[in-house]
Amino acid sequence: MFKSFILSSVLFLSACATAPVAVLQGKLSPPADQGYVVVALTLNSFDQDGANAWLRLEGPNGRSDLNASILHDTIAAPNKNAIGKLHLLSLAPGQYTVQQAVGDWSYTAAGWPQQRRDQMPIGQRFEVKAGEVTYLGEVHLALSFQSSLKMSDQHERDFYALGQQYGITDTSNIKTHLLSTPAQ
Repeated sequence: MFKSFILSSVLFLSACATAPVAVLQGKLSPPADQGYVVVALTLNSFDQDGANAWLRLEGPNGRSDLNASILHDTIAAPNKNAIGKLHLLSLAPGQYTVQQAVGDWSYTAAGWPQQRRDQMPIGQRFEVKAGEVTYLGEVHLALSFQSSLKMSDQHERDFYALGQQYGITDTSNIKTHLLSTPAQ
C-alpha cells in the first residue's frame, strides 16, 4: 500500500510539474476548461531529517496526493520562510474532497530507529469551477507523539510565494475557501 501511495504521488506530481501555469496581466489565468486550486502543506516534527507530509484529494478524475518534505521544501515568505510546499493545481471542474493528511517521521527508542505514520482524517469538500482560482489555505501537520493537524489562513505568505515563484502581481481574482480544522 505504501508503495502505491508513493507511486501515485510521484505520478501526480510529475503531471503537475509538466502543466504550465498561465499568468495573464499578473493574474493566474487557468485554462477555460480548468480551475486552479492553491493550498499550502506545511509541517514540523521531531524528525528534522526525513519527515514527510501528504494531503489526499479525491475528485472527478480520481485521487491526487500532494506532498511536502521537511528537508527539501520551503515556502518563501517576506519575514520567515515556512517549511512545506505551496501547491498550485490545475483541476477539472467539479466537487472535491480533502480526505486526509498523512505524516511519516522517525525517532529512536532504546537505541533502535522507529518509523511512525500518523493519519489524520479531514473529510472537507470544495468546488472547482472552470476559469476560477480558489485558495484553500494552509494545512499544517505537527508530527510528534501527539501529532496534530491545523488549518489556517496564510494568504499573505502564500500570495507572496506565488509572486516569487510565478510572477503573480495581482491576486484579486483568487477566491478564498478556507478549510477548517477538523474536530479532534
